[in-house]
Amino acid sequence: MKKHVFIALFLMVVMNCSNSNDEPAPQPETTFYKGMDLSFQSELENYNVVYKDANGTPIDLLPFVASKGTNLVRLKLWHTPQDGQNGLEDVKAYAQRIVSNDMDFLLDIHYSDYWADPGQQTPPVAWQNMTFEQLKAVVYTYTKSVVLQLKNQNTLPKIIQIGNETDSGFLWNYGKVWNDFSGNWPNYAALVNECIRAIREVDTDHSVKIMLHHSSVENAIYFFNELNAFNIDFDVIGLSYYPQFQIHNLNLVKSKLNELATTFDKEILMVEVAYPFTLQWDDNNTNYIGDSSQILNEFSATPQGQKAYMEWLVEAIKNIPNNKGIGFCYWAPDWVAFSGNESTSTQGSSWENQCMFDFDHKALPVFDVFNSN
Repeated sequence: MKKHVFIALFLMVVMNCSNSNDEPAPQPETTFYKGMDLSFQSELENYNVVYKDANGTPIDLLPFVASKGTNLVRLKLWHTPQDGQNGLEDVKAYAQRIVSNDMDFLLDIHYSDYWADPGQQTPPVAWQNMTFEQLKAVVYTYTKSVVLQLKNQNTLPKIIQIGNETDSGFLWNYGKVWNDFSGNWPNYAALVNECIRAIREVDTDHSVKIMLHHSSVENAIYFFNELNAFNIDFDVIGLSYYPQFQIHNLNLVKSKLNELATTFDKEILMVEVAYPFTLQWDDNNTNYIGDSSQILNEFSATPQGQKAYMEWLVEAIKNIPNNKGIGFCYWAPDWVAFSGNESTSTQGSSWENQCMFDFDHKALPVFDVFNSN
């Protein structure tokens, strides 16, 4: 080979190597979650509720929502439920159906026998009257057992939520951080850490993301600031946003989301969201929303207004800095009016005008948001 040809080839190789080194390494693609909380399905299926597509043709709910773009299903778990709602066997059975429909699974452990939220965080009856050290031990063993059983049936969740809307802590008063217990953060953190330790020991592949959940976009900064000192090993900030309970200033909503992302360097999942398609009702049970003062001026309580609100929300999440916005979960899109015993011992639903199905149980235009994002 002639000397000048050899030199030319050598320089080309060097330049190519140099260019490849200058290029940033490819980043793993992050799933944008378009989720639904379908925790009522285990109960509603007992009442033979019929759901339909937009044309009025009856559907099988889970395959239908998967075909429309849903890629995450959230299920709540109660320790020993008394009213037919989700216990562990219900969750295990429905989780298998979620996975068989090629969707990811989010587990919401309430650490209670009933609804846990900022106003009530009652420990399971089986755990009451324990010492704090006994509670730490049982929280660890319970969490580990739940996660191990799910792993053993090949339905290990992609995300596990430790407590539900834990603004005020959980497992009161052991882990309460509210009012007279405002100095109780070390106990709350210790209990959460036992839950996390149990999950990490089962999740040897490091495939599970751990989420802590706050009910308020505008007040979550305080909560996560308080936790900073404890170096809790979690991955995702979960948030609820319901206009009937929270601020209506959408610019402030976006700025608070952005502030959370830049302050704590955690992913953000809007894990409970919903919006009404009407202010009317389809049964005799009082609804959570029934007045225009409870909704946003920018979006009407109509099928198109519901869709437009969700389009706005998706855009806001996707614009969270540093790609920290990882998706949303629509709460109870299936909780239509029905004939049967609802958890408040009334007939029907208090949510039917915020569902993703109309009063004829036909799919609404909001499904387009799942298909197009």
